[in-house]
Amino acid sequence: MSEVFSSQVFGIMLTMAFFYLGTILYQKTKLPFFSPLLVASVLLILYIEIAKIDLQTFLTDVSGIHVFLGPLIVSLAYPIVTKWELIKKNFLVIVFGSLIGAVFSVLSVLWIAPLFGLSPDLVVSLIPKSSTTPIAIEVSEQLGGIKAITVASVVLSAVIGAMLIPMIVKVLKIKDPRAIGVALGSTSQAIGTAKALEINPEAGAIASVSLVFTGVFTALMLIIL
Repeated sequence: MSEVFSSQVFGIMLTMAFFYLGTILYQKTKLPFFSPLLVASVLLILYIEIAKIDLQTFLTDVSGIHVFLGPLIVSLAYPIVTKWELIKKNFLVIVFGSLIGAVFSVLSVLWIAPLFGLSPDLVVSLIPKSSTTPIAIEVSEQLGGIKAITVASVVLSAVIGAMLIPMIVKVLKIKDPRAIGVALGSTSQAIGTAKALEINPEAGAIASVSLVFTGVFTALMLIIL
Protein backbone atom coordinates (compact mmCIF):
# COMPACT_ATOMS: atom_id res chain seq x y z
CA MET A 1 0.00 0.00 0.00
CA SER A 2 2.87 2.38 0.83
CA GLU A 3 4.18 1.85 -2.71
CA VAL A 4 0.85 3.09 -4.09
CA PHE A 5 0.91 6.23 -1.92
CA SER A 6 4.47 7.05 -3.00
CA SER A 7 4.02 6.18 -6.68
CA GLN A 8 4.46 8.74 -9.45
CA VAL A 9 0.82 8.62 -10.59
CA PHE A 10 -0.54 9.05 -7.06
CA GLY A 11 1.96 11.84 -6.29
CA ILE A 12 1.06 13.83 -9.40
CA MET A 13 -2.69 13.32 -8.87
CA LEU A 14 -2.38 14.41 -5.24
CA THR A 15 -0.35 17.49 -6.19
CA MET A 16 -2.91 18.50 -8.80
CA ALA A 17 -5.79 17.85 -6.37
CA PHE A 18 -4.21 20.08 -3.71
CA PHE A 19 -3.53 22.77 -6.32
CA TYR A 20 -7.13 22.57 -7.50
CA LEU A 21 -8.34 22.90 -3.91
CA GLY A 22 -6.18 26.01 -3.56
CA THR A 23 -7.65 27.38 -6.78
CA ILE A 24 -11.20 26.95 -5.43
CA LEU A 25 -10.30 28.63 -2.14
CA TYR A 26 -8.61 31.51 -3.94
CA GLN A 27 -11.52 32.03 -6.34
CA LYS A 28 -13.97 32.17 -3.46
CA THR A 29 -11.91 34.43 -1.18
CA LYS A 30 -9.60 36.32 -3.59
CA LEU A 31 -7.02 36.29 -0.79
CA PRO A 32 -3.41 35.70 -1.93
CA PHE A 33 -2.94 33.77 1.32
CA PHE A 34 -4.95 31.03 -0.38
CA SER A 35 -2.72 31.04 -3.44
CA PRO A 36 -2.91 27.57 -5.06
CA LEU A 37 0.88 27.36 -4.93
CA LEU A 38 1.00 28.00 -1.19
CA VAL A 39 -2.00 25.78 -0.38
CA ALA A 40 -0.61 22.88 -2.41
CA SER A 41 2.86 23.25 -0.84
CA VAL A 42 1.54 23.28 2.73
CA LEU A 43 -0.79 20.32 2.17
CA LEU A 44 1.95 18.28 0.47
CA ILE A 45 4.32 18.96 3.37
CA LEU A 46 1.65 17.80 5.83
CA TYR A 47 0.95 14.69 3.74
CA ILE A 48 4.64 13.75 3.57
CA GLU A 49 5.07 14.23 7.32
CA ILE A 50 1.88 12.39 8.34
CA ALA A 51 2.37 9.49 5.91
CA LYS A 52 6.09 9.25 6.79
CA ILE A 53 7.10 9.20 3.13
CA ASP A 54 10.75 9.69 2.22
CA LEU A 55 11.06 13.20 0.76
CA GLN A 56 13.65 12.35 -1.90
CA THR A 57 11.62 9.37 -3.07
CA PHE A 58 8.49 11.51 -3.29
CA LEU A 59 10.29 14.26 -5.23
CA THR A 60 11.66 11.70 -7.67
CA ASP A 61 8.25 10.13 -8.15
CA VAL A 62 6.52 13.45 -8.93
CA SER A 63 9.30 14.70 -11.22
CA GLY A 64 7.04 13.96 -14.19
CA ILE A 65 4.96 17.01 -13.30
CA HIS A 66 7.81 19.16 -14.64
CA VAL A 67 6.42 18.62 -18.15
CA PHE A 68 3.84 21.29 -17.28
CA LEU A 69 6.52 23.94 -16.74
CA GLY A 70 6.97 24.55 -20.48
CA PRO A 71 3.32 25.37 -21.22
CA LEU A 72 3.13 27.40 -18.00
CA ILE A 73 6.05 29.62 -19.01
CA VAL A 74 4.65 30.04 -22.51
CA SER A 75 1.26 31.04 -21.09
CA LEU A 76 2.90 34.03 -19.39
CA ALA A 77 3.61 35.40 -22.85
CA TYR A 78 -0.09 35.66 -23.70
CA PRO A 79 -0.77 38.95 -21.86
CA ILE A 80 2.46 40.33 -23.32
CA VAL A 81 1.35 39.60 -26.89
CA THR A 82 -2.12 41.04 -26.37
CA LYS A 83 -0.67 44.27 -24.92
CA TRP A 84 2.48 44.47 -27.04
CA GLU A 85 1.98 48.09 -28.11
CA LEU A 86 1.58 49.18 -24.50
CA ILE A 87 4.76 47.34 -23.51
CA LYS A 88 6.80 48.83 -26.37
CA LYS A 89 5.61 52.31 -25.46
CA ASN A 90 6.57 51.89 -21.81
CA PHE A 91 9.54 49.57 -22.22
CA LEU A 92 12.11 51.84 -20.55
CA VAL A 93 9.74 52.53 -17.65
CA ILE A 94 9.29 48.80 -17.09
CA VAL A 95 13.01 48.06 -17.29
CA PHE A 96 13.98 50.92 -14.96
CA GLY A 97 11.23 50.04 -12.48
CA SER A 98 12.30 46.39 -12.47
CA LEU A 99 15.92 47.42 -11.89
CA ILE A 100 14.94 49.57 -8.92
CA GLY A 101 12.82 46.72 -7.54
CA ALA A 102 15.68 44.23 -7.87
CA VAL A 103 18.20 46.59 -6.25
CA PHE A 104 15.98 47.31 -3.24
CA SER A 105 15.12 43.63 -2.86
CA VAL A 106 18.81 42.69 -2.58
CA LEU A 107 19.72 45.68 -0.39
CA SER A 108 16.80 45.04 1.99
CA VAL A 109 18.21 41.61 2.82
CA LEU A 110 21.74 42.98 3.25
CA TRP A 111 20.47 45.75 5.53
CA ILE A 112 18.17 43.61 7.67
CA ALA A 113 20.44 40.54 8.01
CA PRO A 114 22.87 42.12 10.54
CA LEU A 115 19.95 43.21 12.75
CA PHE A 116 18.87 39.58 13.18
CA GLY A 117 22.36 38.11 13.15
CA LEU A 118 21.71 35.94 10.12
CA SER A 119 24.50 33.60 9.03
CA PRO A 120 26.07 34.04 5.56
CA ASP A 121 24.33 30.94 4.14
CA LEU A 122 20.94 32.28 5.24
CA VAL A 123 21.68 35.68 3.73
CA VAL A 124 22.55 34.27 0.29
CA SER A 125 19.49 32.02 0.52
CA LEU A 126 17.22 35.03 1.04
CA ILE A 127 18.83 37.50 -1.39
CA PRO A 128 17.13 36.21 -4.60
CA LYS A 129 13.66 36.17 -2.96
CA SER A 130 12.12 38.49 -5.56
CA SER A 131 13.25 36.40 -8.53
CA THR A 132 11.23 33.64 -10.13
CA THR A 133 11.82 30.28 -8.44
CA PRO A 134 14.13 28.74 -11.12
CA ILE A 135 16.40 31.81 -11.16
CA ALA A 136 16.34 32.11 -7.36
CA ILE A 137 17.32 28.46 -6.88
CA GLU A 138 20.16 28.69 -9.39
CA VAL A 139 21.53 31.89 -7.85
CA SER A 140 21.22 30.53 -4.32
CA GLU A 141 23.03 27.29 -5.18
CA GLN A 142 25.82 29.17 -6.95
CA LEU A 143 26.34 31.30 -3.83
CA GLY A 144 26.19 28.35 -1.45
CA GLY A 145 22.70 29.02 -0.13
CA ILE A 146 20.09 26.59 1.17
CA LYS A 147 17.64 25.59 -1.57
CA ALA A 148 14.68 24.92 0.73
CA ILE A 149 14.97 28.32 2.41
CA THR A 150 15.27 30.05 -0.95
CA VAL A 151 12.10 28.41 -2.27
CA ALA A 152 10.22 29.24 0.94
CA SER A 153 11.36 32.88 0.82
CA VAL A 154 10.30 33.22 -2.82
CA VAL A 155 6.81 31.84 -2.10
CA LEU A 156 6.33 33.89 1.07
CA SER A 157 7.55 37.15 -0.48
CA ALA A 158 5.25 36.55 -3.44
CA VAL A 159 2.20 35.89 -1.27
CA ILE A 160 2.90 38.79 1.10
CA GLY A 161 3.52 41.17 -1.80
CA ALA A 162 0.35 40.05 -3.57
CA MET A 163 -1.58 40.73 -0.35
CA LEU A 164 -0.10 44.10 0.60
CA ILE A 165 0.42 45.82 -2.77
CA PRO A 166 -3.27 45.75 -3.83
CA MET A 167 -4.16 47.23 -0.42
CA ILE A 168 -1.63 50.02 -0.91
CA VAL A 169 -2.90 50.60 -4.44
CA LYS A 170 -6.44 50.90 -3.15
CA VAL A 171 -5.59 53.19 -0.23
CA LEU A 172 -3.44 55.51 -2.36
CA LYS A 173 -5.93 55.29 -5.24
CA ILE A 174 -3.24 54.35 -7.75
CA LYS A 175 -4.74 53.79 -11.19
CA ASP A 176 -1.64 53.73 -13.41
CA PRO A 177 -1.26 50.14 -14.75
CA ARG A 178 2.48 50.71 -15.14
CA ALA A 179 2.95 51.33 -11.43
CA ILE A 180 0.70 48.43 -10.44
CA GLY A 181 2.28 46.01 -12.92
CA VAL A 182 5.90 46.79 -12.07
CA ALA A 183 5.18 46.73 -8.33
CA LEU A 184 3.55 43.29 -8.44
CA GLY A 185 5.82 41.80 -11.09
CA SER A 186 9.07 42.87 -9.44
CA THR A 187 8.10 41.70 -5.94
CA SER A 188 5.62 38.84 -6.27
CA GLN A 189 6.66 37.07 -9.51
CA ALA A 190 3.97 34.83 -11.04
CA ILE A 191 1.58 35.17 -8.10
CA GLY A 192 1.85 38.95 -8.39
CA THR A 193 1.31 38.76 -12.14
CA ALA A 194 -1.88 36.77 -11.61
CA LYS A 195 -3.06 39.39 -9.11
CA ALA A 196 -2.16 42.19 -11.53
CA LEU A 197 -4.26 40.53 -14.23
CA GLU A 198 -7.22 40.56 -11.85
CA ILE A 199 -6.78 44.27 -11.20
CA ASN A 200 -6.10 45.38 -14.77
CA PRO A 201 -5.18 43.44 -17.96
CA GLU A 202 -2.60 46.10 -18.85
CA ALA A 203 -1.04 45.82 -15.39
CA GLY A 204 -0.89 42.04 -15.86
CA ALA A 205 0.99 42.35 -19.15
CA ILE A 206 3.48 44.78 -17.60
CA ALA A 207 3.93 42.51 -14.57
CA SER A 208 4.76 39.58 -16.89
CA VAL A 209 7.64 41.55 -18.39
CA SER A 210 8.73 43.02 -15.06
CA LEU A 211 9.11 39.65 -13.34
CA VAL A 212 11.51 38.52 -16.08
CA PHE A 213 13.69 41.62 -15.90
CA THR A 214 13.71 41.56 -12.10
CA GLY A 215 15.05 38.02 -12.12
CA VAL A 216 17.71 38.88 -14.69
CA PHE A 217 18.83 42.03 -12.85
CA THR A 218 18.99 40.17 -9.53
CA ALA A 219 21.20 37.46 -11.03
CA LEU A 220 23.47 40.01 -12.70
CA MET A 221 23.87 42.04 -9.51
CA LEU A 222 24.86 39.00 -7.49
CA ILE A 223 27.38 37.97 -10.14
CA ILE A 224 28.92 41.45 -10.04
CA LEU A 225 28.91 41.56 -6.22
